[in-house]
Amino acid sequence: MIDISASLLSCNTAYLGETVLTLEKAGVDWIHLDIMDGHYVENFAFNPKNVEDLRKITTLPLEVHLEIFEPERYIPLFAQKGADLIILQWETCPHPLRTLKKIHAYGKKAGIALSPCGDVTPIEYCAPYLDYLLLMSVEPGFGGQEFEYSVLAKVYKARTMFDRSGYTIPIGIDGGVNLDLLPLLKEAGIDRVIIGSQLFISENIPEMVAEWKKRWKA
Repeated sequence: MIDISASLLSCNTAYLGETVLTLEKAGVDWIHLDIMDGHYVENFAFNPKNVEDLRKITTLPLEVHLEIFEPERYIPLFAQKGADLIILQWETCPHPLRTLKKIHAYGKKAGIALSPCGDVTPIEYCAPYLDYLLLMSVEPGFGGQEFEYSVLAKVYKARTMFDRSGYTIPIGIDGGVNLDLLPLLKEAGIDRVIIGSQLFISENIPEMVAEWKKRWKA
């Protein structure tokens, strides 16, 4: 069964807590928070206080995607505020092994996110310390972008690489994802989809989540 992670980047943040409770009741599996500080990407998004506040009201696991420079500096802060999975952006992390180990030292799961043009091959060397690989199907920074189909080949490549090495590492995809893409995602070997815009333009979030899971099982 596919895991659904709801990206809050596209939601109306005036109702952030209420939205997360709705998502929890709807049956999503993860809450995805993009952390942006206006440097690596030209946008601002969530912060440690948001993580702390949401941790108090939901039992869903929280994954934070650090779309920032020097992510290693902020691992203790996000770990202490209640993140369950901390995802590094590959392009901003010069010492990934050290940083992945640091995340584990705080008792959290560690992930790596890779931009659309990034090569998955070097990730193999991080596999012993990796709990999750997130392949971005849009450029980092903004919601509502169109899906980059070329990333599908990278999903297959990563899955083959991990299987060959004997590592069971879930692979997620983030950006421009919609129901029409579901058969392609399933064929490529995706374990988790990060859904943002499609969820929040829906008039009925529970029905949208149920439709994703129904079609995945079909």
